[in-house]
Parts: sequence; structure tokens; C-alpha cells
Amino acid sequence: MRFENKVLVITGASSGVGRAASLMAASEGAKVYSFARRKEKLEALAEEAKSLGYKGEIIPVPGDVSKQEDVDRLFEKVKNENDKLDVLIANAGIMDKFEPVTHCQEETFDRIFEVNVKGSFRLFKAAIPLMKDGGSIVATTSIAGVRGGKAGVAYTMSKSAIHGLVRNTAAMYANDKIRCNAVAPGGIATEILENLNDVDEKGIEVVMRGPKLDKMVASAEEIAANLLFLASDQASNINGQILVSDGGLTNM
Repeated sequence: MRFENKVLVITGASSGVGRAASLMAASEGAKVYSFARRKEKLEALAEEAKSLGYKGEIIPVPGDVSKQEDVDRLFEKVKNENDKLDVLIANAGIMDKFEPVTHCQEETFDRIFEVNVKGSFRLFKAAIPLMKDGGSIVATTSIAGVRGGKAGVAYTMSKSAIHGLVRNTAAMYANDKIRCNAVAPGGIATEILENLNDVDEKGIEVVMRGPKLDKMVASAEEIAANLLFLASDQASNINGQILVSDGGLTNM
């Protein structure tokens, strides 16, 4: 088991990719601190792992990455209970409505950067001091950070910023045996995609341009498997990389 006796923090864990990654890691023996805003969803997730008889466990920690006090509380709990952290999967994020720059309101921009960029910054900053014997950080980003026309301006900028955070962290902490990578999915079949409405017409027209593949949307489990691969020792020689996981869309 890749994560037996490992301590993991996974954010955005109440649904989608974070939920799938939490269950997969627990099935492989990990102690998983699953962090998200919806307490009842996290508690149900922990019960599910227990009912399935997984060797690991899921510890629900309600909170919001956009609130420094919640992030502090999460890592204080991890420190007090383990005095170490092996893996951070920074998966929490929010989507825009595909607005181009002339349509995007500043409050939208601020909200997306508060969660996606500053949230990731807070998580990285708090996690690294607990990785005393090395560790692995993996962020969920997007092909929007690779290609300019796959989301609105705020989301695209936020994911590009996280790519910079990942690469800088990988370089700065390589000699501390801390690896940092990211997975950049295309579309994922999660609540974020399902709940999108009132999208910007100009933006969605641009986003939907280009080739249409038979498989345009990944499952949450597929992206979770990518994240856990990069987090594991199987990827011990991979550092500072953005793994594009989009079924080949950006290669067309």
C-alpha cells in the first residue's frame, strides 16, 4: 500500500475529486484529514470509509481555505495529533462563469483569487514546516492554466498563478526532500460542472471552440488517481511538473 501509515491533508474533500482521493488514500492505509466547508458531507465520507473496512481512516475537518483561521486550525490539529505531514493535496477551488476581461467584475476576480490562489498559498505555507522528513504537495489546477481560452479570465489567471506557485515551491524545497507537482485536468464530472449556470455567452463560445473528442470529461476518480500517483513514492523523481490530464484535448 502506497500510503500505509502516511498522514495526508486533502482539501475540497466533500465532493468530486477531493472526495474520491480521500477514499482512495484511506483504502491504502492513509490517515486522511479531509477538509471542506460542508461538515455533514465530510462526516458521511468518514463513515463511508469506516463502513467499507478501509485500513486507513478519514478525519473530517470542516473549514474554508479562504479563511486563514480555518487553515491554521487544520494544521494545528495535524501537528498536535501527528507532529508530521507526508502529503498535501491542495484540491479546493471555485470556477468562474467564463467571463472575458471586459465582462468580469472585480468582486468575482477577488473571490476566485481568494480561494484558488491565496487558499493554495496558505495551504503550502502551513504544510511545509510539518514535512520535516520530506513530503509531497500536489495541486489540482486546470488546462485553463495551460491554454488561454478554456475558462474565464479570473479562473485562467488563478490557475496560471498556481502553476507558478507549484514550480517555485518545487525549486525552493527540492533539497528538503519536498516534491511539488500539479494535475491540470480538462472537464471533470463533478458538482462544479453540474452547478454552472448563467455562463457568459461570449466566454462559453470561445471555450467550446476546437476539436470535440469522444471523451471530453474525466471522472473524479480518474483525476484523483493522477493526484495520488504524483503524491506517492512511485513519482519520487517527478518534481515541479504540471501533469495535463485531459484525454488529449490540448494536443489536438
